Amino acid sequence: MDKRTLLLVFSFTLILLFVNQYFQQQNDESVRIWHQQQTAKKQEKVANLEALLQKHQNSTAELPVVSFFHDANQKEFLSHGLLYDQSILALAWNADSAPAEIYASSTISEIPKKFHLTFRQDGEEGLLVYQETNEHPLAIPRLPEFGTYDLQLVSPLATQSTPPYLVQLGNYTDGHFSLPREELTKLKQQLDAHYQSTPSPMSTAIVLFKKDDKTYPIALYRKNIPGLIYLSDVSGLPTQIVSPQQQSQQQTTQEELFYVLETPYQQLVFSNYGGALAEINLPLQSKQNPQSVVKEIEFDREMVAHHPNNAHFPAHPYFTPAEGKDPQNFQYHTQGQLGGFYPLLRRDVLPSENQKATRVAPVYYAFNLISEYPEISNLVYTVKHFDSKSIVFEANQNFRRITKTYTLEENEKNAPYVFNATIKIEGDSRGLWVGSGVPEVEIISGSPAPALKYRITRKGKSEVVSISPPSDAITVTSIFPDWICNSNGFLGTILDPLTEIDPGLRVDHVSGVEVPSRLTILGQKTDRFKAQDLPGYVTLLPLKSSGGTATFRMFAGPFASNVLKTVDATFSNPETGYNPDYIACQSFHGWFSFISEPFAKFLFILMQFFHSVTGSWAFSIILLTVALRVMLYPLNAWSTKSMLRMQQIAPEVKAIQERHKKDPKKAQLEIMNLYKERGVNPVSGCLPLLIQMPFLIGMFDLLKSTFELRGASFIPGWIDNLTAPDVLFSWQTPLPFIGNQFHLLPILLGVVMWLQQRFMSAAPKDANQMTEQERQQRVMGNMMAVVFTVMFYQFPSGLNIYWLSSMLLGMLQQWWMGKKMKKETAKILAAPAKGKETKK
Repeated sequence: MDKRTLLLVFSFTLILLFVNQYFQQQNDESVRIWHQQQTAKKQEKVANLEALLQKHQNSTAELPVVSFFHDANQKEFLSHGLLYDQSILALAWNADSAPAEIYASSTISEIPKKFHLTFRQDGEEGLLVYQETNEHPLAIPRLPEFGTYDLQLVSPLATQSTPPYLVQLGNYTDGHFSLPREELTKLKQQLDAHYQSTPSPMSTAIVLFKKDDKTYPIALYRKNIPGLIYLSDVSGLPTQIVSPQQQSQQQTTQEELFYVLETPYQQLVFSNYGGALAEINLPLQSKQNPQSVVKEIEFDREMVAHHPNNAHFPAHPYFTPAEGKDPQNFQYHTQGQLGGFYPLLRRDVLPSENQKATRVAPVYYAFNLISEYPEISNLVYTVKHFDSKSIVFEANQNFRRITKTYTLEENEKNAPYVFNATIKIEGDSRGLWVGSGVPEVEIISGSPAPALKYRITRKGKSEVVSISPPSDAITVTSIFPDWICNSNGFLGTILDPLTEIDPGLRVDHVSGVEVPSRLTILGQKTDRFKAQDLPGYVTLLPLKSSGGTATFRMFAGPFASNVLKTVDATFSNPETGYNPDYIACQSFHGWFSFISEPFAKFLFILMQFFHSVTGSWAFSIILLTVALRVMLYPLNAWSTKSMLRMQQIAPEVKAIQERHKKDPKKAQLEIMNLYKERGVNPVSGCLPLLIQMPFLIGMFDLLKSTFELRGASFIPGWIDNLTAPDVLFSWQTPLPFIGNQFHLLPILLGVVMWLQQRFMSAAPKDANQMTEQERQQRVMGNMMAVVFTVMFYQFPSGLNIYWLSSMLLGMLQQWWMGKKMKKETAKILAAPAKGKETKK
């Protein structure tokens, strides 16, 4: 290596060291400030918790605790329990048996009453329920989903001690249960490593909730089980939840209630606020849900593992149709399933360790009505009918009645991810719009990739128009859209009016702070995903101003080719020529997608064929790379031959340049004559590359835009998602540019590029024997290897696999053609030049 190259490498290394040192100092300072802020927050929280515990230390005086005995004379003491609604709730003091009858009185002067055992939970300290009369359900109020409430955890003792119970304060905030005393202990231990705490003797307790100046049992607490075990979920215990229909539904302050319709493809979560869709959750592909095409990705696993409070589906307690034919009989569920779903729409963020609760306003729910008067979106609806296939909402105002009917498609397999909505307006219908909801964010090539489209038909011809994501809002009033699409790149919604509506459409920008993505929950300590950098968009269509009934079909799911083609085929009508053309909602992402899209579609057909053979999308990418090389072989061969011939005559070119140092024009003329004599065209190496560019760009856009690759695994534990960077390992504190994940594929790609230009070049190995041009080419080759490594570091692993495969195949082709041309070289060099023959 010559001195100039050494100086360049040394300078470049020195610059990198200075840059790294600068960013490291900045990172250390930000980490130090962050730790100071966290310490201050913990100290403030300690003070608040101590004040809370001090305030409630005497709040147990009104507990309805009674002693009960084996005999009516109250001589043979058994234990203590909680008296509620002619029932005594106690914890088993003996794992083997419990008496069938007990005697208890609420006051000393009262004659003891006989209670019969109506429920027993197996195990030591299991729940016991004694009742005066025959078994009847416990009337239990629902715990409000939002707000902050104090709970009392009471563990009645089986001894005649004072007090006759253990009690502990519990806290319930926006659906999240915690124990203030345990939180206080944990914080003090974090602030002082020498802090010693006394463990709580309470292992099981009955949880009490105070409502309307009356205390009710609501759940069971077990020390080794996170959260609460709601009494309504205890198997075999008859309970009765207050029906939502018994409450006033016209109060805007009424508690929000949720109702669920479910298919193998969708979990639709409706709210009584707006009679709209608060959540659309898509089942992840599994043994239990083989029909689904939505695969689990890293974000899904991380949410379940580290943020389970925000990984339940639905996010809130909900109602489903109860068994039987009564459409007014609902079944209440206190908690949704942990994991197993993809949230298509952005939804409420529930509180966690470092995350405050954020509620999505009903105005952003799907199929809510929007107007210039905000109260219309907060209107509280009444459920008029609810069964396994449909739900009907109704709301009344002084000047209008609104009825919303949602129905599932009868043939789910032929129309997956599709449902219908009918909106009937009786009265004033002016200025009403219906919205699509705000889709969740998908990260494609390191950034969000929202795609907004609509289709119009003019003179019998359809046209799909893309909408640039607005910074505020876009309103178009002069067209009648066939449908409007709101996508995050891989999944989304299609709002398709089946009846006449007013002309126009609208797209509103939604702040990522106001309606946060679930990604903001991940990496909270390091601001891995900032809410302000993840805005959303809601698409809207107008209702008919004259009122009446409007019917919509909505597709809400993945934009997979097979799925969209199936839906298109189901709703197409050959007789009328109608085709919904939902497949047009697919988007190809890239700067030159308007050029590369036809090539990308052609390549995807090939890749689908290879996938049908191999069953692996990663191997399909490799085979597609081989096919692309074979298809473009003539062009590649032409380019490679031109390059090799240029390398062969390089010594002669060098000799001419040395011979005519003082006369560059004469040297250039002789070099051009040499090219002509040897049949070499220096431009021929560039022309094939220009012809290949649409295919190459199409391949890049295809691998960034294909839903089928989302969640597709190649090497489990390393390459788990072909549309995301590979992750060999990760760490907590992010580094500049690199982040907190190590991607190996881009490093391998850079190494292969360096080896390619190092060992496939015809330049001398010794730098002292190189020409100035050859030295520059080597330095440029080294720099390109670094640049490509940096550029590809955040690219999807599928792209890295393609480019790595393409380079290895290119090296193999170049080696084979070089070997083949060795035989031709002698003939080319031995052949007399045409100019010399003419002279003779």
